[in-house]
Amino acid sequence: MTRPPPPGASDNPPPDTVDALIVGGGPAGLSAATWLGRYRRSTLLVDAGGQRNLSAERIHGILGTGPATPDEFYADAHDGLRRYPTVRRLDGLVSELTRESDDRFVARIAPATTSDDGDGAPMSVTATRVILATGVRDRLPELDGIDRHYGVDVHHCPACDGLTAADQRVIVLGAGAHVPAYASELLDWASEVVIITESDSDPAFDDDQRAACAVHDIQVVDGVARELVGEPGALQGVRLADGTMITGSKVFFSYAHHPTNDLAKALGCRIDDEGGLSVNALQLTSVAGVYAAGDIVTGLQLVPIAVGTGAAAGVACATSLRGHSTAADVPDAAPPTRTFTRPDS
Repeated sequence: MTRPPPPGASDNPPPDTVDALIVGGGPAGLSAATWLGRYRRSTLLVDAGGQRNLSAERIHGILGTGPATPDEFYADAHDGLRRYPTVRRLDGLVSELTRESDDRFVARIAPATTSDDGDGAPMSVTATRVILATGVRDRLPELDGIDRHYGVDVHHCPACDGLTAADQRVIVLGAGAHVPAYASELLDWASEVVIITESDSDPAFDDDQRAACAVHDIQVVDGVARELVGEPGALQGVRLADGTMITGSKVFFSYAHHPTNDLAKALGCRIDDEGGLSVNALQLTSVAGVYAAGDIVTGLQLVPIAVGTGAAAGVACATSLRGHSTAADVPDAAPPTRTFTRPDS
């Protein structure tokens, strides 16, 4: 998958002090940066890459547009950021993030590229606010052919790609108590669903779960998947370790996805039982000055929702700066919002 060209508001080096630091360049981070730009707040977005939808053929369900390739989606978002001169984007990794006070965070950043003139050397950036949009990382099946098929006819999200499986026979890979329910979701689209349990010795599901699958005509096959058979876009099925061929034209998997929450933990943000960040209605975490958006916040993981939570975080972050001194290259901060009370009658 070709990465989109790195955008930037200018060719100047990133500032060493900003109003807002955004960690993560997926839909949530880009949306937050867009709204901080609209509020004319000095913003640095650091993008480590590896967004989970880069392998998808198309990104679906975005209001007002047809399905877009990841390259098209990100190129359009990056182009939009260029309209805001107070926003900079940097390819790199935030390796360390510390909180020195409610209004002062220091990030250690390793840019993605280095050169002989010193560009790309590790740098420190001080920010008044932080937005974490670091997302999650999916565990992929250990299957021959996964690199060629993932995003074409092998998927992890029924809501995102279930419609592409309409009226087809779908194979579900995964073990665990949640898998039968996950497989039943696909019946919204698929004509048939079969589960491969990824186990040929220990029972993956109990009798009640198998009975529930039977009620919905979901076949359960005990075995370990080894190989995707067929060309990308023309999948024939999955071959098991014992040589058995399970036919199907689509594969969905549900193993584990791991929230990228190391920076949040280091800051002391409250983490829920699923590893996501706990936030309030303004996307504010339990740590003053730190917001979170996108898949790192537990909930439905869809691009439109990531865009929405990113917008909420960006606006809340920007308006929280009213009455505060801001970075030198932006307009003076507005006065704090006044609270009016009803006069006694």
